[in-house]
Amino acid sequence: MDKPKNIIAIAVIISILSFFLGIILGYLLYQYSFQQSILQIDEINSLVISAQYLASSQSLECNSNYLSFLEYLKSQIAQIGQELTYLESNENIYYNKEEVRYLKSQYFNMEYLHFLLTRKYIEECNITNFTLILYFYNNKYCGSACDQEGNILTYLYVQNQNSLYIYSFDSGYPNYFISYYNLKYNITTWPFIIIYRYNETYTIRGFASLDELEGYLTK
Repeated sequence: MDKPKNIIAIAVIISILSFFLGIILGYLLYQYSFQQSILQIDEINSLVISAQYLASSQSLECNSNYLSFLEYLKSQIAQIGQELTYLESNENIYYNKEEVRYLKSQYFNMEYLHFLLTRKYIEECNITNFTLILYFYNNKYCGSACDQEGNILTYLYVQNQNSLYIYSFDSGYPNYFISYYNLKYNITTWPFIIIYRYNETYTIRGFASLDELEGYLTK
């Protein structure tokens, strides 16, 4: 008569152990993934800083090799952005504020340095058909409007990958260059967009439609 009860008890214990083992393994995999992201950040940072140094110490090579290098860096930075998106999402049950904060800081820095490199390339090599967009959002004060704007910008990039780079920044994040842009352009409402095309600069305060943004790409 006690045998069925023992089997049930053992099954319950195994289920509990399996549950906690799954949590532990999941956390270990998450930590491994995070550490891999850190290693990738260090590698990209070294490349970006080296490129920044070379760009400031000598004239750029205005050829397809340099543009390919910029494209490679952008793709690597985008991978970090995807990882960051997951870490900030509700799907991440192991959310760690400090880890996300560090990753976000490094991501924004790499984005901005890449923007500076690309802008220098456009100006020194007289590239007239390439557009750079700085997109400022605010996770705390901008909800659906910024989500919709982000989707539009993603679509815009997919349609113009050979002539457009988009850089996204959280205006509410404590970062020197973000604070600089907040003050320079008085960014107090979101979304806020700055568009660089050759030697022209345009700003859009508030939501911008796809048609409006596409118009700037052909100016």
